Amino acid sequence: MVPLRNSEAVDRVQPDARALLAVLEGVGGEGCYVFRLDPRQTGAVAYARFFNPTVGIWEDPATGTAAGPLAAHLVAHGLAKPAQMIVIEQGTAMGRTSLITVEVLADTVKISGRGVVVASGRLTL
Repeated sequence: MVPLRNSEAVDRVQPDARALLAVLEGVGGEGCYVFRLDPRQTGAVAYARFFNPTVGIWEDPATGTAAGPLAAHLVAHGLAKPAQMIVIEQGTAMGRTSLITVEVLADTVKISGRGVVVASGRLTL
């Protein structure tokens, strides 16, 4: 997780995929989640983007496995309240805004949201 100065800085991020992949492999990382606490969507607490070249995902419009830890981080640092619904905005920079809802309890993190089918297909062998 990388906190940035503002949501405009989040939008400007353009990582070099090869360099990011090398850094992530060197530390056993899975991806890079940049965020800021000035979201564009009303009701959201944070604005984020997730890059994961380790599995071939340049940018993910919704990443529950990153939003959950971000919400836990916000609660741990007094930036959000426990047992409150924390909404993370992601995907806006790529034209696919997602609102991920996270609830941080004493020993549990619950993640929810809605999905939209963006593609379908059939594989015939």
